[in-house]
Amino acid sequence: MKKIAFCFILLNLYLNALFAQAPTWSVNENAYQYTMTFVAKLNVGGKQLIGTNDRVAAFVGSTCRGTAGLTYVASEANYYAYLTVFSNTQDEAIYFKLYDSATDKTTTVSKQIIFMGNEHKGDLFQSFSIAEPQLNTTASILFFGFVDVPLISSVVKTNTIEVTITDTYSSIGLKPIFSLSKGAKLFKNRIENKSGESIEDFSSTINYEVLSEDESTISNYAVSLSQINAPTLFYKKDAVCYAGGIIKVSSKQEGSDVAINSNGKIIDSKPITKGEALFKALDAGSYLVTIGKEWKVINIILKDK
Repeated sequence: MKKIAFCFILLNLYLNALFAQAPTWSVNENAYQYTMTFVAKLNVGGKQLIGTNDRVAAFVGSTCRGTAGLTYVASEANYYAYLTVFSNTQDEAIYFKLYDSATDKTTTVSKQIIFMGNEHKGDLFQSFSIAEPQLNTTASILFFGFVDVPLISSVVKTNTIEVTITDTYSSIGLKPIFSLSKGAKLFKNRIENKSGESIEDFSSTINYEVLSEDESTISNYAVSLSQINAPTLFYKKDAVCYAGGIIKVSSKQEGSDVAINSNGKIIDSKPITKGEALFKALDAGSYLVTIGKEWKVINIILKDK
């Protein structure tokens, strides 16, 4: 019995969806002398409308001045409304209504636009947004970095981003990660890039575009990468009764001299070879280790074992 009831409910939902009818919006085009056109995306409650029977209509007062359904554009993998609005008067306030066939509901859009004859709004990349509630207009990069690469710094400015990493990592083959303002998308050469997915060569500046959620705003960012020498690493092993202490210096400064000072005197000096310099058989005491402008005080103590 429960199974029959469940099937009946599904059938009713299917029939309701099947027979839901879009509003009978229509316009007498011959009664008007001016037109204004739109390439638009439709959105209700944060959901883009893509249904075959979804529609948009433009109104002045209670009079319909234009209506359109949706067209799928394969090159963009997206749905657009090609809307023409008619009028005999410039500067009329136009408002929109949206019909969502999935819910069989009509929504009035709060944002209005002023009619301007022969004006066109929107294109396939930056469409005109007809949405309720309105979508976010901000197009900003909030953070920019790279997958599995520690940052020395990442400074985001109005139209530039300056990222600094160490020369331990190559500037080629980096995978950008980023966060954007709500609903925004990032593009390179008008191809959308998603955080952590693309691989780029940052040996020269890369230019990005950020498109806001409502597609009304485009911001341009030039991302540049600089690299600094990896910090020198200092290691020690304390002395024991049967063996002296050890100091190891690891650095990318191949060939640079490392000096060990004790009581104000240089007691040993070696170049960085294959990334390190090793000093053995050191007595317990305090040592000043220097390489270039870097220095570190290392205390070697005598352990029992």
